[in-house]
Amino acid sequence: MKESITRLLLTIAMLLLFAAGAYASPANQGYKGYVRGNALITAAELKRLIDSKDPNLIILAAENELEYRVGHIPGSFMVDRPDYEAPAETQNGITGNLINAEGFTKLARQLGINKGSKVVVYDTKYDATRLWWAFFYYGKTDVRVLDGGIKAWKDSGYETDFLGPERRNGGNFVAKVAYPRLRVDTPEIAALKDSPKGQLWDEREQKEFCGEELKKGAFRKGHIPWGKFANWELFKQKANKAEWVAAEEAAATLKKLGADPKKDQYFFCQSGVRSTQALFTFYLLGWSLDKLHNYDSSWIGWSKDPSLPIVTGCGTTPTVAAIR
Repeated sequence: MKESITRLLLTIAMLLLFAAGAYASPANQGYKGYVRGNALITAAELKRLIDSKDPNLIILAAENELEYRVGHIPGSFMVDRPDYEAPAETQNGITGNLINAEGFTKLARQLGINKGSKVVVYDTKYDATRLWWAFFYYGKTDVRVLDGGIKAWKDSGYETDFLGPERRNGGNFVAKVAYPRLRVDTPEIAALKDSPKGQLWDEREQKEFCGEELKKGAFRKGHIPWGKFANWELFKQKANKAEWVAAEEAAATLKKLGADPKKDQYFFCQSGVRSTQALFTFYLLGWSLDKLHNYDSSWIGWSKDPSLPIVTGCGTTPTVAAIR
């Protein structure tokens, strides 16, 4: 009886720790040590699924036309950013925001996606997690990201195709906002100025953060005063920007950054794409989903409003510069 009670107490303690979004111990948790490692898929595993001719498998290439046409995974459908972006005129002139549920439903059905489809998303650099985030937001939570993207596929010696398949137009997936807190907008980011309950991460590159570079679409240079620089590349392999580092390294990086599991975590970049790289990494490590928020309008939306504060210059070398 005493042993049973001890086991029960240990189980409860572990569940409470996980629910609080505490740092995950990477040892023996799953693929690459991640608690939610199953959200990633390897090239070899994807090849086995293709060879099995699983009728439920849908592969999406989160790439632009050029990237897709120089060689893509056979049978994969190209889904470029314009396919799932809302018209700027419906978003106060801000480009890049996610389309509404009706539009996402139409897109998913054109791709032949059903509720039970096994969706795998891959990219060349960092767009796959944006699609993963969009599917999760709209209720399809079993989408997996190909670790290493198209480079990993080619490096494994697997064949590529140059002609895309016809879209199926036979899916029955219905998009409904299932996790509304995954997507936030400007008012909530502005409120973080005086809130000790949240941390804001700027996932752009250093020149953008310091105000030395203005990417197309943005209106002003610089950064949000209370945003902390955390380049999206921190969680990716140097030799392949589409491949994740091991969980142990990712967790160590978050610890050095000072990410607090008790606080809500907010992410932004230029247009809410690179920011999903960090959000996805936090998710892989087991952080509470309720605490992960992508600022969809991101820097484009913030820089467009002249009433919102901006800081230029680095001041000091960004914290993360010394992490890797």
